[in-house]
Amino acid sequence: MNIKIMGRNIEVTDAMKDYIEKKLERLEKFEGKNTDVTVTCGVEREDQIVEIQVNKDGDFIRIEEKNPDLYASIDLAIDKVERQMRKGKERRNDKNKQEALKEKLMGMFSGKDTEEAGTITKTKCYEIKPITVEDAKLKLEENEDMFLVFVNADNNEVNVIYQRGDGTFGIVVPE
Repeated sequence: MNIKIMGRNIEVTDAMKDYIEKKLERLEKFEGKNTDVTVTCGVEREDQIVEIQVNKDGDFIRIEEKNPDLYASIDLAIDKVERQMRKGKERRNDKNKQEALKEKLMGMFSGKDTEEAGTITKTKCYEIKPITVEDAKLKLEENEDMFLVFVNADNNEVNVIYQRGDGTFGIVVPE
């Protein structure tokens, strides 16, 4: 992490630098390959202003805090930066999980994991009539299939109903 501490209308002392660097250590758990942190301390009338800019792998965060006490301004600003970085990390993790799940599902339906990939082993034909979700559930229970494709009588869309491992049912609806 590259830290740059500057002062605007104020001289930054060694004690202030040490305090800021010590507080910025909390951000190291979110650190990316190229993280630049710029801290600007300033005075405007009776307010002590702290501005923190973080440029982390192309993501940019800018926080400004005003308080009569400089150290309180530093604490508040770093807390906000940490919160923003945590949110960004959680968003990236959620996105990665969704993409991994999508790839896994696509792999299941494309037949990559089967020995006879690309071979059709069974063909089942039936007439698709508009039926309600309840009727589709009953039909699925009767046939003991893994899933049932049907035209939903309520909205006239093709849906898929399936029985889950815990005995409940799920419906796949197109977007």
